[in-house]
Amino acid sequence: MLLILRGVAMARVKSRKFAGVYYNELEGGDRSYSFIYKDLNGKTCRVSTGKKSNGITEQFTFNKRAEVINKLKNGVDPLAHKKKQKKILFEDIWNYYIKTKGLSDKVRVDYQGRWKKHMEFYFSDSVGFQGLKDFRTDKQAATTLSARTIDMMITTIGTAIEFWNSAQKRLIAEGKSSQPLYDNPVPLLRKDDLHSLTKRERNKKTVTRERFLSAKEVKVLLDVLKDKPELLLFITLSLSTGGRLGTIMQIRKKHINGNKIILINEKVGDSTYTGFLNPQSQKLLKPILVEIEDDDLVIRLEQRPLQRRLQRVMNKLFNEKLEANDRVHRVMVHTLRHTFASKLVSTGVAIATVQKLLDHSKIETTMRYAHLAPDAGIDAVMGLWS
Repeated sequence: MLLILRGVAMARVKSRKFAGVYYNELEGGDRSYSFIYKDLNGKTCRVSTGKKSNGITEQFTFNKRAEVINKLKNGVDPLAHKKKQKKILFEDIWNYYIKTKGLSDKVRVDYQGRWKKHMEFYFSDSVGFQGLKDFRTDKQAATTLSARTIDMMITTIGTAIEFWNSAQKRLIAEGKSSQPLYDNPVPLLRKDDLHSLTKRERNKKTVTRERFLSAKEVKVLLDVLKDKPELLLFITLSLSTGGRLGTIMQIRKKHINGNKIILINEKVGDSTYTGFLNPQSQKLLKPILVEIEDDDLVIRLEQRPLQRRLQRVMNKLFNEKLEANDRVHRVMVHTLRHTFASKLVSTGVAIATVQKLLDHSKIETTMRYAHLAPDAGIDAVMGLWS
């Protein structure tokens, strides 16, 4: 634990290498280290980090100073006691998400590990726009994490906030909670990112994967997976419901009622919508449902191993001749959702119905598939005045 002192005058030596870092020469050749910073009121504070004999170094002390300064940028005073804060702590929201969200044990452990190692210091008190930017900048500079991993952590923060808000809205409506909602700064960060890009970079970033599988390609994929029951079940459920990866992985026995299924929209907390199971899905599920309990997952393979195994199959079948950076035409797990939507539209299903089945919040998102619609109204128009 860091010892924080204010206004203490002692003989110290200023580090020549690290700004704001000081040390005291002690008896026996030992040293004690400290750093200074200005709090939210502009007052200088000093923090003692420990002794050289305990493994403390100038570099360690400098890093601790940087952490405190980053907290201040996020509007958090390191001296303020958590209990004195009236607003809800983000740490409480994160813990609620981890404990309440239907995650597998492996994913839950992974998220908590990332929280402790990378995120807790920055966000235990609060999450703000500038704090997210500082977190990303610091982690990118450290070069220990990929840009994709950092972005995933930021996305998960936004998901946790949306999950909290969705749950609180429901509980408030039921008179079971008076907890406040929490402002989600992640969309603001995404918007700022787009505005900060050049036009060329923006066009490149907004390229979306519209690749979908033909009926022949679907048949090939199903044939290849016929001896891999977990992967085959995932593919079949995806093509029957259009659910995202996380949505399919959260399906439990209790969600299934005949050919109807309750799906969880992982992007907006615990929001649910209705899907339908085709005969092939029902056939594959029948022996599984007999063996499991109501709260058991129908797919027992962990999400990441399933995704890796399935992606290897897709790469071999569809991606071998593509350039490594061809994001538009590469077949991914999410391509199954595009395939579901594209097939519905191409067979004449109304865009509004497709929107409902995909649980899109905006019709504009579904309209990406409108160009696939057949000339369903041509006969009616031709005969309108005859």
